[in-house]
Order: sequence, then structure tokens, then C-alpha cells
Amino acid sequence: MIKRMALTAALVAGAASATADPGLFLGLAYTFGASGGGGPGLTLKVTSTKDEHHGALAAGVTYYPLDASDPFGVDVGVGYLFDNAAVTVGWDFLHSPQISAGWIDTDDGKSAPAGGGTGGGTGGGTGGGV
Repeated sequence: MIKRMALTAALVAGAASATADPGLFLGLAYTFGASGGGGPGLTLKVTSTKDEHHGALAAGVTYYPLDASDPFGVDVGVGYLFDNAAVTVGWDFLHSPQISAGWIDTDDGKSAPAGGGTGGGTGGGTGGGV
């Protein structure tokens, strides 16, 4: 079990450092436990990106409130990010296959215009002036 936890920690660290802009995912998961474990849970994951309409790698932890014998899970997976939402499929090392859906603060790829902002400059109003 310690080896699994160390491997998962390494994967989480790798996913977070693989890109300049990782995301934080909070959602609901369902794990298909082969031995009666798993079921519905609350999950927190780090994604490899937070860009909307992109695929992503994910790694995280899940709490299963209905599983008294093994209430925590550690998982990795792949997913797709929508507008402030994501879905993932993956493997919980302590339970079995997992699906999840939830909230993530995504970036839409649009950036603020150069010199943007309100006020500023001699032009007044919005957009900064000269």
C-alpha cells in the first residue's frame, strides 16, 4: 500500500509540474469496487491543464462516505475539460475503475487586451490611454 501511495504522489507531482498551468478539480465520483468497496464519493484532483475544451491527465484522492472499511482512494485518469466543468475516467488504486464529474476553474484561452483595465492614462474610461 505504501508503494501505491508513493507512486500516486509521484504521478500527482508529475502532473502538476508537467505544465505551467495545472487545474484543481472538485467533484463527484463513482468507483466500481470489485469487492464491495467504492461506490459514490467526493473527489479532489489535480489536472495537467485548465484549458477549456482540451483533454487532460488527472490524479487525486477520493473520499467514499458509504464505505466504512476503506473510505479513501487514490486515483489517476484522463478526462476532458468543458466550460468550468470536467469529466474523467480512471483507476483508483485502492478500489477499481472510476468515473467522475465536477467543477474546475477553466481558462477559455482569451486574454485581456494589452493596456487593458479601467481608468489609467490620459484617455480615461476603459482600455488605458496614451
